[in-house]
Amino acid sequence: MKEKIMQEILRQAPFGYAYHKILLNERSEPEDYIFLDINPAFEEMTGLKKEAILGKRVTEVLSGIRSSSFDWVDFYGKVALTGERKEFTRYAEPLGRWYKITAFAPQKGYFTTIFQEITSEIERVKTLEAQKKQIGELATELEIVFNATQDAMFLVRVENGELRYMRNNAAHQKLTGFSLEDIKDKTPVELAGKEIGEAVNTNYQRCLKIKKHMTYEETLTLSAGKRTWLTTLTPVLEKGKVKYLVGSSKDITLQKQAEEELKKRLGYEKLISSVSYLALQERSLEVFLTKSLHLLGEGIEVSRVYLFEADWVKETVSNTFEWTAPGITPQKENLQEIPVAEFTWWVDRLKNREVINYKDIEDIPDEKTKEILRSQEIKSLLVLPVYLEGDLYGFIGFDDCLKNREWSEADINLLQLTARIISEYILRKKFEEKVIFLSYHDHLTGLYNRRFVEKEIKRLDTPRQLPLSFIMGDINGLKLTNDVFGHEAGDKLLKKAAEVIKKSCRKEDIIVRWGGDEFLILLPRTTAKSAEEIMKRIKNRCLQVKGVKAQLSIAMGYAVKAQASENLWQVIKEAEEWMNRRKLMEGKSYRNAIINTLLATLYAKSTETKEHAERLKNYCLMVGRRMRLSVKELDELALLAVLHDIGKVGIKESVLQKSGPLSSAEWEEMKKHPEIGYRIAQNTPELASIAEYILCHHERWDGHGYPRGLKGEEIPLLCRILAVADAYDAMTSDRSYRKAMSRDEAIAEIKRNMGKQFDPVVAEIFLRIMVQEHNMPKRESGGI
Repeated sequence: MKEKIMQEILRQAPFGYAYHKILLNERSEPEDYIFLDINPAFEEMTGLKKEAILGKRVTEVLSGIRSSSFDWVDFYGKVALTGERKEFTRYAEPLGRWYKITAFAPQKGYFTTIFQEITSEIERVKTLEAQKKQIGELATELEIVFNATQDAMFLVRVENGELRYMRNNAAHQKLTGFSLEDIKDKTPVELAGKEIGEAVNTNYQRCLKIKKHMTYEETLTLSAGKRTWLTTLTPVLEKGKVKYLVGSSKDITLQKQAEEELKKRLGYEKLISSVSYLALQERSLEVFLTKSLHLLGEGIEVSRVYLFEADWVKETVSNTFEWTAPGITPQKENLQEIPVAEFTWWVDRLKNREVINYKDIEDIPDEKTKEILRSQEIKSLLVLPVYLEGDLYGFIGFDDCLKNREWSEADINLLQLTARIISEYILRKKFEEKVIFLSYHDHLTGLYNRRFVEKEIKRLDTPRQLPLSFIMGDINGLKLTNDVFGHEAGDKLLKKAAEVIKKSCRKEDIIVRWGGDEFLILLPRTTAKSAEEIMKRIKNRCLQVKGVKAQLSIAMGYAVKAQASENLWQVIKEAEEWMNRRKLMEGKSYRNAIINTLLATLYAKSTETKEHAERLKNYCLMVGRRMRLSVKELDELALLAVLHDIGKVGIKESVLQKSGPLSSAEWEEMKKHPEIGYRIAQNTPELASIAEYILCHHERWDGHGYPRGLKGEEIPLLCRILAVADAYDAMTSDRSYRKAMSRDEAIAEIKRNMGKQFDPVVAEIFLRIMVQEHNMPKRESGGI
């Protein structure tokens, strides 16, 4: 009856069920298994029918199962033979599906699997992770652009016809006097008052109505003062309705003031408009500067207009652009030959934001400057500084060879405005170049990023680039370096890797930071042999790298696209797969080298010694054997005795070697070493079994230890054994701040702390061993 009930439960169960028998070969090794029973959910989740598989071997049902990356037969064979229960999530390649599986053996030689198909859940997780990454990258780029632009930017939310501010950038906050807290969730009227708010709101409503971007001028009196703005509103639509307004306002107060003055006195309206329009429309910096200087020269009727770039640190001055009136000899070649030292008087004046304005050059107080100008037959001079982000970029000069010209206040205002328009244009172009650079380069290493390659790869995927080779590299031990020495050390290792790769490659090769610790190298018109030579150069240069916390090591693999018909992304995947195989092969030896390096570092920078570790191991093993620990536990205890303080490599040397008492801050830093050691062990498969012990080796029996404050038998037994042995050896050894205790003093101290610092049972066993060792007669010395 019970059996029928159980069968009905399994038949109705929403999870897959299967019962199997393991088949062994002549060496008693699992070689196959037979389907004995399945339920309907199994059929639904696998696509396999009961009548087609019962009594059959799995290799008959799923012919490719032994050639997949996971050995199902061997895995289930161990479950059936050892009786060990296993829970795991695995992709079944022969079925093309993901499963969450529980496997157990109801009797030896047989096993049962209970599972759920989770393919759709896995795919959703992958999709969400990819979307999250893309959104994060886009948000970062937008944040950079939003806050780095010199224009005052703001965002407005539209809800039921009402407009409320969401945020503004640093430029807007500075120019309007409104902080982010002031502006957030306010309507224009709530923010600026009824009169100004309604005027602002009118333009916003107009943009809502036309559903197109619009540009207009407005003069507003705000807390930061009265300013004139050139504002552009861009609507963001969703399903035909405006959801947001993106606003950009340029402060044109000075421009408008100058325009008004020049309209009245000199009629320069056309000139200002032309230069301003040129700045808004022209995309080429060279064309803009050439046309601007031409407009200025003709508009104010001077002999020459020139713009100099100046690098005062490198002591170079170069004539960038010049406009010369008809009939006037250009001065470009002569000025380039003048040493920078000759411009000292100019620079001192310009750095103080002074205008150099002389109707007659003979009035200039500096003889060297006069000599330069006389050689050019210049009679009058006006020079204005050009600043970019507060630093002197260069200067713009206007001179007249025809007459002694008196530069009026209106002239100076006009030209200062022009200089500002030019400097803002230059700054904007430099910012655009920087944004483009950042969008296609990795900010840490300066190498190309994955986004660039995904675009560039279309250009390279042509027959004339064949053979096209790819090298994929992965830095060994980067996570371990980050965990032990901090991300600054990890970043330094990444930068060194980038330098090594760049030095090892050719100019035409494209080097990319592909992921966190991965690099991709694209090698156009490169054979497999040449790719191998480049990999050898990289390997050799890695060995020569100095000044990093851990030895630089890069696991690499390569693949070559030799035929146009080959899929390029498949070739990259082959390079990655080879790299992964190399990483598995090199990983263990590299990790062992890292651990040995860490131990050497520990012994060098602290008071720990190999002798202390050896004594501690012997003490621990004596107690462990007396407590009848298993061979496995004894091995782990020995390893723990040697490596329990490995985390101290991440503590400052000044703290480790301090002769006096530690300050509270130093003590807090010292208490971090169990967690650092835990991370080291977790990242080293050979040490993973003692990671938890390293974390807990400073816990106390009374619960006053660290880092978790565990108490009594919550503390792992191996840690309790180590605590007594370590304390005894520390007390009976000399330290920089005290002399060693006697054996009897150390034993008395351990007795006093039984039940407080130490497990009383472990401590009692240790003390008995120490007494027995002391009372044993000494053996005669001699040869073997």
